[in-house]
Amino acid sequence: MTNYVGKKIIALCMSFGLLLSVLSTLTACSSDDGTNKAISYSLTSEPRNLDPQMASDNNSLLVIRNIFEGLTRFDADGSIIPGVAEEWSNNADYTEYTFRLRHNAKWSDEEGTPVTARDFVFAWQRALDPATHSTTCSQLFPIKNARSINEGKSEKQSLGVTVIDDYTLKVSMEYPYKEFVLQTPNAVFMPCHQAFFESTNGHYGLDFNTDSQYILSNGPFKITKWSHDNYVRTIRNENYAGYHTVSPRVLYFGIRSSDTNYFSLLENETVESAVIATEDIAKLKDTEYQYTTVTDTTWGFLFNLEKPAIGLTAVRRAFMACVSDKDEKGHSLLPYGFEAANDIIPPSTHINGHLYRELAGGGFKETYDPSEARSSLLKALESVELSRMPNLTLICPDDEEIKNLMYSIMRSWQENLYVYANIEPLDMATLQSRISLGNYQIAFYPIAPTKDDPLNTLSRFTSDSSSNPAFLKHPAYDKLVAQASSRSNTEDILAPMAAAEKYLCTYVIFYPVYYEVTYFVMRPNVSGIYFSPFDGAADFTNCRFAE
Repeated sequence: MTNYVGKKIIALCMSFGLLLSVLSTLTACSSDDGTNKAISYSLTSEPRNLDPQMASDNNSLLVIRNIFEGLTRFDADGSIIPGVAEEWSNNADYTEYTFRLRHNAKWSDEEGTPVTARDFVFAWQRALDPATHSTTCSQLFPIKNARSINEGKSEKQSLGVTVIDDYTLKVSMEYPYKEFVLQTPNAVFMPCHQAFFESTNGHYGLDFNTDSQYILSNGPFKITKWSHDNYVRTIRNENYAGYHTVSPRVLYFGIRSSDTNYFSLLENETVESAVIATEDIAKLKDTEYQYTTVTDTTWGFLFNLEKPAIGLTAVRRAFMACVSDKDEKGHSLLPYGFEAANDIIPPSTHINGHLYRELAGGGFKETYDPSEARSSLLKALESVELSRMPNLTLICPDDEEIKNLMYSIMRSWQENLYVYANIEPLDMATLQSRISLGNYQIAFYPIAPTKDDPLNTLSRFTSDSSSNPAFLKHPAYDKLVAQASSRSNTEDILAPMAAAEKYLCTYVIFYPVYYEVTYFVMRPNVSGIYFSPFDGAADFTNCRFAE
């Protein structure tokens, strides 16, 4: 038996002067080691739902990570540390886990109600109940009978979780799963207090104000006010006694507009940390700002397979044979801070705690001979009785560096293929809308996973996906993704996962060009914040200041 032990303007409804007054008062009472301060961070939009079993958008998950706590949580370096569970163990074949909960885990109510094993059982059963319509409950499927419950084939009481006593929870798996504990910090695994949930009459997680307090949490912070479309204000939860002592006294989430300049907020000391825009990366040079980088987005050419000629693999290969990220003099055309891509799944992506690229290998993107491109194009067109390429429009973001790259590639298409393409720059909202509606032929587009999991990208291209950007419909690809989705162990899912990615590359469904790097930046005197790749969540529990 293996045992693991202890291992965009802050508030739009407030005047700036009032805000400074509030923050300066809070800061004034801080101790010499920088604790007890007020921390500010920006949400990019209104949280949709602060119910851990229902939330799926990044802004909701960010707040949830700080006000709730699961069996485990992430430390500042991304390692797993105890949460409500102070220790855990598994049997020899990883089909059964036992979690022992700390006795001082409490809810944020005035009574300090204990968090018990039953709170986890209720939360997981509720998430899997078909009537709940949770979009994240599939994370629970490795637990025995979880999928069957969600499909309405089994009663929720058959879920493979057993309350041994108030502070001991046993979890039985459908199959051996070595990495189960790595999933338990995720929101859907967090507890839910049944009596409180039922008292909210369907409003759980949707509001918290003087007359509508529909959130009861158990994490390092608790909500004091949620002013919709303005801010979420939380304070240190004095009932919390977890692995780390909570440093900040106040954690303030300002809800800002999409055009906010986050680097300016850092410079003005309005926020302690932020994800900054690509055009501001160069400003970090020769400064004392601290930052974490995550290569989490892949930019490339996306093809609408339902459009005439574009649906032919040989046509797509011919166009991509004439793509280069360098100009005539060999100078890079990539935007500053970006790096050339040889694969679709970005390098920072993990599976079960391991870097996917290290396990799956790389270089799945195929290269083609531009000297053969025109003849290959003509043969492909002749096969469908076309004498020339249909009029072609390439849509892309209205960004100067991207447009320059597109114009260079368009000249290459003219010179090598004798094909002229119109370039239609669009704002990102319009670009995304056009792609979702299928109103495009070729797009230069970012594939950005919302979760640190290759399947988050690969499953988008399945036939039944409502967000399939290429409108790919192929049983062989669907089968590979289904095989990778049916299990959770690394050795079981790696081969079909890598084969699915290679399929997208081989058949040029999406042709990667470069990776975008996300910069999570902290002010020079700030440390201890954990930034979660892909979902953009940050944990401020251990945030500290150097005085």
